[in-house]
Amino acid sequence: MTTVSQPGAAAAPRSARELLTDRTFGTYFVGNLVSNCGTWLQNIAAAVVVYRLTGSTFAVGAVSILQFAASLLLAPWAGALSDRVDRRRLLIAGQVISVAAAAGLALWTAAVGVEGLPGPWPIFAAATLIGIGWAISAPTMQALVPALVQENDLEQAIALNSITFNLARAVGPAFGALALVTLGPAGTFGVNAGSYMVLIIALLLIRPRPIERRGHSGDGSVREGLRYVRSQRPLFVLLVGVTALGFGTDPVNTLTPAIADDLGGGDALVGWLVSAFGLGSAGMAFAVGHVRRRVALGHMAVVGLAVIAAGLYGLAASSLVVVAIASLFVAGVGFLLALTGLTTELQRRVPERFLGRVMALWAVAFLGSRPAAALLDGAVGDAFGPRVAAAVAATLTAVVAWWVTRERRHLGLADPQVPLPSAVTHGRRDAPPPVSG
Repeated sequence: MTTVSQPGAAAAPRSARELLTDRTFGTYFVGNLVSNCGTWLQNIAAAVVVYRLTGSTFAVGAVSILQFAASLLLAPWAGALSDRVDRRRLLIAGQVISVAAAAGLALWTAAVGVEGLPGPWPIFAAATLIGIGWAISAPTMQALVPALVQENDLEQAIALNSITFNLARAVGPAFGALALVTLGPAGTFGVNAGSYMVLIIALLLIRPRPIERRGHSGDGSVREGLRYVRSQRPLFVLLVGVTALGFGTDPVNTLTPAIADDLGGGDALVGWLVSAFGLGSAGMAFAVGHVRRRVALGHMAVVGLAVIAAGLYGLAASSLVVVAIASLFVAGVGFLLALTGLTTELQRRVPERFLGRVMALWAVAFLGSRPAAALLDGAVGDAFGPRVAAAVAATLTAVVAWWVTRERRHLGLADPQVPLPSAVTHGRRDAPPPVSG
């Protein structure tokens, strides 16, 4: 593998292939990809088992509610902590919690079998613990990326970082369905525990470059981070867009078991539906660099949100398996566009000393919105059917796309060369003074 170029080197942005062969970023990429694949194995197994045990889309949604509620409650404090301590070690700590949860569920299920479980409660408990691990890991993962690459590689690195999630979404469900058939639920949960260990090993092997967290003094608190975001209207707009991503992507988890059932498919169709979304995202991730050279980040985000909405409307109207799969593929393309546009613009605008706390708010917006989205999708799905629930999610996403379109013209989000505050170079310049309350 190649090595990371030295700070300050004047070099053109590297291609996706060059970043993937980078000793630091490439190792992290592989570990993160394996971990995310394992997570999707568990997501599919948990959704199928809970739906079998209860027959309720609301109960399936409860898995997401419990898993992502921790992000809403704990991520802000995890982000503040990541601005003070070694982010790599903090990320390892989050993964250790997830290993314990997945391994514990695997051992319990192996000991008593699915029929011996006291309903869905053990799965709910494991989802809660994994959610705690994610609350620690999610903002730290995002804030760690700038230390793995040079600044001019950040945009491509963010897109590749999202590929780990979307490639996992593409292949994980199919492997999850296969694992359920060949290994059973206990074996599938065990594989997930092993996947977290792979990321831990990768993190132990890499050495992120140091980034000085310079700037004016502040207390490093969650409150200070919230004051900073409140004073920066563009950040608020971007975080609302990220929240819409949570609502726009939850149907892929919560509604696909019921939609697959409506279409006359089984567990395998659930995997194909979720994989279609991931394939769309992964395919676009390799093309996002070309798109970015022609489209401003703010416009990319709006188009992505609109494409997600279009895909969900297609899913809601589908009566054929091929239409449902194609619709989720389209929604996946939109997801990658919106995620890259929103996240890159957010990181470009935040000074290094606030980055952990702002990316914690990113986690709250994206992951923390999932409990509300799962609750809404599950409740509407049980009351009116999964297709109506998909249409409701599409409408919410479309409304936010319209609102961001209106706001971005007034906030400098439409111009790809918009001048940023002098602090926004991830710690290489002084940050602005703390925002007073």
